[in-house]
Amino acid sequence: MNISKIIKDKQYYKFCAYGFMKNLRFFEPFFILYFMSKGISFLEIGTLYAVREIAINLFEIPSGIIADALGRRKTLASSFLIYIIAFIIFYLYSSFSLFLFAMLFYALGDAIRSGINKAMIVDYLNRTNQINYKVEYYGHTRSWSQFGSAISSLAGGVLLFFNKNLDAIFLFSIIPYLIDFFNVLSFPKYLDEGQRKHLSTKGNIKFITTSFIQAVKSKTLLHSVINSAIYSGYYKAIKDFIQPFLKSLILSIPLFLYLSNDEKTALFLGLIYFVIFLVNSFVSRRASKIENLFDSQTAFLNFTLLFGIIVGLISGVFMEFFNSAFAVILFVIVLSIENGRKPSGVANITEKCNDKIHAGILSVQSQLASLFAATIMISIGLIADMSSVGVGIIISSFVILLFYPILRIKSY
Repeated sequence: MNISKIIKDKQYYKFCAYGFMKNLRFFEPFFILYFMSKGISFLEIGTLYAVREIAINLFEIPSGIIADALGRRKTLASSFLIYIIAFIIFYLYSSFSLFLFAMLFYALGDAIRSGINKAMIVDYLNRTNQINYKVEYYGHTRSWSQFGSAISSLAGGVLLFFNKNLDAIFLFSIIPYLIDFFNVLSFPKYLDEGQRKHLSTKGNIKFITTSFIQAVKSKTLLHSVINSAIYSGYYKAIKDFIQPFLKSLILSIPLFLYLSNDEKTALFLGLIYFVIFLVNSFVSRRASKIENLFDSQTAFLNFTLLFGIIVGLISGVFMEFFNSAFAVILFVIVLSIENGRKPSGVANITEKCNDKIHAGILSVQSQLASLFAATIMISIGLIADMSSVGVGIIISSFVILLFYPILRIKSY
């Protein structure tokens, strides 16, 4: 495919800006360290993450009702205001129960945002006759999201280095979310015309149920949804749990001894995540080229699922038994695979279902990814309290590998 066919008009840059701004969460490279600083155990941390992921599923129907009332643009914009409430709670409080409350707001923001932007992009590509280039388009917009994460990590490290306060980073994260709020409101009004518009509450429930039933009834579609969801869930579960290992690795390096432990952690952890997400951005932008190295999209998705989980397992081995920086390189590969395969996963799913339920099927995929992520997070947290994070990642990865034969996409 010729990437030059993508029309880089004003809306293209607005979609890219949306992805860039939404990932400016300056606290993310330090999120688990933040919870640990408040005396929260690994199991409690896993529970907080799991509650967020499960709540996303539960809030899916209410988010549809909000979309009916406000339209896609205002719904997407409102999600940023809800995130800001969560940031304020994290800034003001330090208890597990209130963190649970904050995670519910976080989940509501994710649920409202989930699927809407992808569905808007599909509608926009159909309207502008670019639908054949959706893998490239998703790859471009996702690369800007990852670039946002890279800048966010570096900026978060700098903010923590000079501010010495993990709590304050949540306040800084409010600024880009307010900017994205107004960016989304500037999207064309015709993008409000989604399939859910004017549906009743009963209609919303029927819409998602119909989407789920179609996914279950179609074996090819079901395998595509599960294949995409399991790796996304795995990615969500392990991407933050490496933070304690990175901190211990950073503090063990006999460099910059004139810096305090907190200063070294802030500077180098931010820099490491900057590099990680920069690599992810590079991979996302070249997602279609990487896919074209394989015989088919199906072969690409199957290989990356298997290879990514194996690499994740090996990274856990190096974390646990060797305390080696090589674990970080393997971890970067795991994250890069998610960002390389996600555009193809979305395209593979939408090609196998009716245009009218694209948003619904993508919502089902997102819900399954959240369910898988919640299960893996609690498992890693429980095992980490009994043993270590490395062992938790090893066992979780091994269990997923056992189920690979039923997770791969099959040809019928």
